[in-house]
Amino acid sequence: MDQVKRLLGFIRPYSFRLFLAVALMVIVGVCEGITALLIQPTFDRVLNPNAETAGIVLFRIPYFHHAVYLQDFLPHWIHNVWTVVAIAIIGVALAKGISEFLATYFINYIGHSVVRDLRNLLYSKIIGQSIAFFSKNPTGSLMSAITSDIERIQFAVSQTAADMMKQSFTLVCLLGVIFYYDWRLATISMVLIPLVVLPSANLGRYIRASSRSSQDKMAELNNVLQETFSGIRIVKAFAMESSEIEKFKSATKRLLGVSLRWVRAQAVSSPLMEVLGAITIAGLLYYERRLILHHTTTAGGFIGFLYALLKSYEPVKRLTGVSNSYQQALGASEKVFHYLDTETEMVDKPGAIVLPPFEQQIAFEQVEFDYEDGVPLLRDINLSIGKGEVVALVGSSGAGKTTLASLIPRFFEVTQGRIALDGHDVRDVKLQSLRAQIGIVTQETILFNDTVYNNICYGSRMPTEKHVREAARVALAEEFILEMPQGYKTMIGERGQRLSGGQRQRIAIARALLKNPPILILDEATSELDTESEMLVQRALANLMAGRTVVVIAHRLSTVRRADRIVVIDRGVICEVGTHEELVGRGGIYQRLHDLQFVDAEL
Repeated sequence: MDQVKRLLGFIRPYSFRLFLAVALMVIVGVCEGITALLIQPTFDRVLNPNAETAGIVLFRIPYFHHAVYLQDFLPHWIHNVWTVVAIAIIGVALAKGISEFLATYFINYIGHSVVRDLRNLLYSKIIGQSIAFFSKNPTGSLMSAITSDIERIQFAVSQTAADMMKQSFTLVCLLGVIFYYDWRLATISMVLIPLVVLPSANLGRYIRASSRSSQDKMAELNNVLQETFSGIRIVKAFAMESSEIEKFKSATKRLLGVSLRWVRAQAVSSPLMEVLGAITIAGLLYYERRLILHHTTTAGGFIGFLYALLKSYEPVKRLTGVSNSYQQALGASEKVFHYLDTETEMVDKPGAIVLPPFEQQIAFEQVEFDYEDGVPLLRDINLSIGKGEVVALVGSSGAGKTTLASLIPRFFEVTQGRIALDGHDVRDVKLQSLRAQIGIVTQETILFNDTVYNNICYGSRMPTEKHVREAARVALAEEFILEMPQGYKTMIGERGQRLSGGQRQRIAIARALLKNPPILILDEATSELDTESEMLVQRALANLMAGRTVVVIAHRLSTVRRADRIVVIDRGVICEVGTHEELVGRGGIYQRLHDLQFVDAEL
């Protein structure tokens, strides 16, 4: 019920349209009832030339012996029975058609709007999570929640909701007609309804569980797709196409098995209704035949009753399907609300201040960090980086270099100690103001499937074309940009795959230059480049680093020799600090790393 209340909460902004939709669906139900009432005069009066020409009775008021005639609602000049019936049939059909169209439109408008709001909220919630959240939750699962899970909710909130309202009001009106024709026979007919409703309720719970399992399997499928497509070069290089195809087939097989479970459960309700309906009709034909023979009722009355009864079974059958779709939506919403309820780790504290422009230093004060409780990665880090200083972080893989640098923009939260910029704890300032003063160029250059111009502008607010071109020139990127088919307006493909590694890095450097941050983090920015590309990128980086406070992370010691200070990290602890000249002859870890690379270079 909590999930239902939360879904209904998204409908509140659209209450007026919902009210109109309900009113219009009431009209649709009433029209269905009037259609059933028109059957008796059609058979007993219009199709019977010997019938009397008295007015057509819509309904009688018990105990008062008063009848309401259809002619009471029509102009006085319409007196022929067939004319009355014909006009009534056309009028009812028009009223029903217009009302159903408008009601369906309003309900679907509400449903699609609610799902848009829910999808936007979920995306905003996920995109606001920390880096740690994304490392714990597979990309395919997140994509599945935003797309396929919410798609099922959309179907339930829009199309299913419209069908539920229509069938509910239609059922109420048709039941009224049935009891008007013959309340005794109607009561007997209604006895069979619990035989359908009770099994449907049990099926609904089963369908809900199966739907959740189906969505989980779909998330697994998305994970396989995401990993395969993003790593397609490795798949091709190792000739693993067959293996990936088998992995995909296994995922689709699991999805098929789970999907067929709820399909079987959903398919049971319709045949059950058909069988019960056939039994009911057979019994009614036997009973009504006797009444007609004894002139207790007319053929038209029986046909009208039978029509209304059969039409009433249709809403019951559809409502069981609505219930199944509703259970699927609830199953899909579990994962959606799970992500919505996940606490955001990186949030601004109450009273957080805007970080003033960086002026003095970055200070790590007894900083410790661990990804998992009891498994420390960084321990007792004390380090001060002055304004305009270039500090290099070196060490073996897994030592904690990238993690240490990632703590400055608060990609992760320190476990103990604090990081301060000009004395301001990074946890006490607004995240946006903190990250606005930090630029990052990483080993894995992330570009978007957009134009060169828009990729350079990413992260900068309303830059002019002059500033964009200047950033590209300083990053030594404009030359190859102008050689492209459409220059700055050229689409570069997903993750910039149409560019070389060196070109991608220079675009990323231009992006950082345009942002113009006082603090810069370079994480293995040249590790994957050939010699010529590295030379160009190094020159572009030199332009980028000018006048900034820079933290450089590199395995290749040749890229950090000119740093003001080199910080050597080993197993999460700072073990050496100094210049290249000071460390290379000290006989410590830095000299060992330097000698290993020097020997490798000679070999």
